[in-house]
Amino acid sequence: MGKIFIIIQREYITRVRRKSFLITTLLAPLGFFLLIASSVLISTFSQGKTHVAIVDESGLFKDIPIPDADDQSVYFHRVTENYDDLLSEVTKEESAKYEALIFIPADFNVNTPNNPAIAYRYVKRPGMIKQQFINQRMTDVLQKLRMKMLQVDEQQIEDMQQKVKLNFESLDNSKEKQGYTDAAAIVGMVMGFAIYISLFFYGTMIMKGVMEEKSNRIVEVLTSSVQPFQLLMGKILGVGAVGLTQFVLWIILMFGVNLFSGVLFGIAMGSGAGMGELKNSGLDADDLLIVTQNLSALPIAQIVILFPLYFLGGFFLYGSLFAAVGAAMGEDGDQQSLMVPITIPIIISIFIAINVINNPDSSLGFWGSIIPFTSPIVMCALLPFRPEWWQILLSIVLLIGGFVLTTYVAAKIYRVGILMYGKKIKMSELVRWIFSKG
Repeated sequence: MGKIFIIIQREYITRVRRKSFLITTLLAPLGFFLLIASSVLISTFSQGKTHVAIVDESGLFKDIPIPDADDQSVYFHRVTENYDDLLSEVTKEESAKYEALIFIPADFNVNTPNNPAIAYRYVKRPGMIKQQFINQRMTDVLQKLRMKMLQVDEQQIEDMQQKVKLNFESLDNSKEKQGYTDAAAIVGMVMGFAIYISLFFYGTMIMKGVMEEKSNRIVEVLTSSVQPFQLLMGKILGVGAVGLTQFVLWIILMFGVNLFSGVLFGIAMGSGAGMGELKNSGLDADDLLIVTQNLSALPIAQIVILFPLYFLGGFFLYGSLFAAVGAAMGEDGDQQSLMVPITIPIIISIFIAINVINNPDSSLGFWGSIIPFTSPIVMCALLPFRPEWWQILLSIVLLIGGFVLTTYVAAKIYRVGILMYGKKIKMSELVRWIFSKG
């Protein structure tokens, strides 16, 4: 045990002191900050203001208001100038007062399908979102005109078109109020993807570390002092400690970045531009507020305790297999096919996790949460939905058993493969190593 601890200490200190560790630890929060900053700056400065002149020769729309864009990117102006004169003026970009024209002819027919008679003339091409907005504004104006001509009460129509918002509440769990499912889905998906990415990232780190020591013949010196199993366990536990440390630092730094971003960009993020994008995307600000309020109703203590457990369990299970693959690979690393049996369960896990978000009580979610090769990702996605304690305990027991089994298999492969050079390893040979005695 003492030798394993020394290897753990060596792996941990060596990797933590590397510049790559410091860079990747700082880059994630910095990337998060840049994402927030760029989204705010883009939404604030990149839209550009478009002043649209409306020439209504029909006179039908004169009493119907046309609201400007909520994000202040499009302004509508009713004008009385002649269309031909105004059109020639707009083409002079430098001195033009308007960037575009909407022309409604005198013989405009309200009942014409699709209304191709309304023309939008521009010099600078509007983007897809801006085109959709302008088209929707004119559609709304036309509908109001039709209701006015039919003497229909506009308020009554709006009342009839109001959407129904059901209050979804669990019968057997009073804590799951309206909006809880949305909050649980967001947190579950974030945790599931965090485990998914970490398995690939840190698993590959172990595999490359083993391949590097093997190619440099350092492992020959190490195995003269420690057993291959001790070396394998020390490497897995050491890199796992590095990963957990990096995760904790990421959480702390991202919390600080989020707080700093809220202070720095609070005004910009709460401006009309942000609200305009929210409305254009079809999201409801009230719904988002309900989701945010329900985050505190999640089983925070359970998540805080179990997430690191599943992170480490999944890492140890797959880390041992990645180490075995690194030991079995040749110096040229041409046997990437050995990774396929490892990566397929990880990819399947994330697909099951997505299904769990939509169907938390499904049988697929249950089996995915207890099978060791999928439980680290699937159970983390399921935790915010409050699974039964017996299901969690069963999942943990099976995950520990899976880790023991994969470590045994990996140790068999590692013991032989780590000292084998210049030979391509076939899958049949790996199977023979696993079932060999000794």
